[in-house]
Amino acid sequence: MLSLSSSKRGHHGGGRSIFVTVGTTKFDSLISTVSSSQFLSQISKPECGAYVCIAVQYGRGAVTPFVSDNTSTSGVEQISDDQQHDSSDDNARLVEGVSCSSYRFKPTLRQDMEAADLIISHAGAGSIMEGLELCCAANGGRIKGGDATASGDVSQKRRKKLVVVTNAALMNAHQSELADALEARGHLFVVNDPSELLKEETLRQIEKFDQIPFEGGDGGADFAALVDNHFGFEP
Repeated sequence: MLSLSSSKRGHHGGGRSIFVTVGTTKFDSLISTVSSSQFLSQISKPECGAYVCIAVQYGRGAVTPFVSDNTSTSGVEQISDDQQHDSSDDNARLVEGVSCSSYRFKPTLRQDMEAADLIISHAGAGSIMEGLELCCAANGGRIKGGDATASGDVSQKRRKKLVVVTNAALMNAHQSELADALEARGHLFVVNDPSELLKEETLRQIEKFDQIPFEGGDGGADFAALVDNHFGFEP
């Protein structure tokens, strides 16, 4: 896999990167979408972010990203050993000019989430909380109980952003309700169906989205309070 660790960020000539995560679950429709040639050709456009690198954590899914069985081979070429740097993933390749890599699980996803300019996540509360925290830190917000981790103005287009894709196949609607509540506060961008990511208009909206930092902290207590408040739980 092409490394997205902080030390390697920018090794694509300063280009921007996307990290997609489904946590410990499976979300095959999302994985199929983000590994399609149609999606990859769109994200490389300047008006859609000009992304040059994408890494996908696909969990327990049946769809393996960026292989010929799941996605069109048009515009696909294998990445050379030199291009892979410290890659260990055997399906690292170029699709539509975008460097693509994937894996099922890692002990921690934090480094990949930190390194990405755009995080596309399933609607799990844990993934959302971590994404909000990292976006706040990267965009110059202040986490309660700590110091601001970035300084100066951050360009709206260059802000780290969190996109949450809800899964209509799940019986439990609580995840989508939480995502919608956070979107209403401007803390993230919600996509209600993976197919929406194939639309250039959606990608343009994400690029223009000016995310408001969620300045939580206290070991997740603020996030938990928001969840309790949204669902009407007593403190």
